[in-house]
Amino acid sequence: MDVCREIGVEPVASGSVAFLAYTKNQDFSVNDIDLSCSEAEFARLSDALNDHGIECKVTPWHVLQSLRGDLKVEFDSSEFWMNDLPHDDESLQIQDLQIRVVGLGALTELYRRGLHATADSVDEIAQSKHDALKAKYDALLALGGVIGT
Repeated sequence: MDVCREIGVEPVASGSVAFLAYTKNQDFSVNDIDLSCSEAEFARLSDALNDHGIECKVTPWHVLQSLRGDLKVEFDSSEFWMNDLPHDDESLQIQDLQIRVVGLGALTELYRRGLHATADSVDEIAQSKHDALKAKYDALLALGGVIGT
């Protein structure tokens, strides 16, 4: 986040971090940190992260992956992944860090799309991911996470 601030990029937290912010359910594991920003910022962000010793690569699925040790932070293209979702971001305080977090309805829709994309999973790892997405989606629905609410 310090690197993002240095270059004037303000990402929005999504994925498991946002899920935990809304549900407060610590029974779910966080395997990576998902943030969203403009894909136009990927080159500047990658250069700045590399300058700080953080390995980066852009994937074919519109994500800038940054890796340092066991930590993986993925910057999702907001134009690609969040294009038609409401921009109802909220503020999240994590210790002394304040960041924006995707709105509950938009987050629920992201998980619904993930469920749809993994619905035909056949191998054990892919099915496990689908099951985890389903559990998170159901938990968000229970909180009222529907677009327009």
